[in-house]
Parts: sequence; C-alpha cells; structure tokens
Amino acid sequence: MKTAAIITTVIATFLFLITSYTLTYDPIGRSTKDGMLLFNFAIWYAIPGILWVIYFVTKKD
Repeated sequence: MKTAAIITTVIATFLFLITSYTLTYDPIGRSTKDGMLLFNFAIWYAIPGILWVIYFVTKKD
C-alpha cells in the first residue's frame, strides 16, 4: 500500500505542476482564473490523499 501511495503521489505532483502551469499561465492576461490552483490541487491529490489515509490507518506498528 505504501508503494502505491508513493507512486500516485509522485504522478499527482507531476500532473499538478503541468496542469497548474497550463491552466493558469496566460501571457496576454485575458483572465485571472481565480481559484484554479486550489481546484487543480483538489483534483490531483484526492486519490493519493485517500491512499495515504488508508495506509496509516491500516499500518501495523
């Protein structure tokens, strides 16, 4: 479970950085796109967050 959580977190981080740049970068300044970073963060980190919670809840000490 830990390996799956690490892999999805790395993939989510990569996708978050790429999509944050493409969704918010506007060289002409046509729109501000307020709230897009938070929305993008919530989309990409929902699954890794759930996997980390499952890992820590089911972890044997």
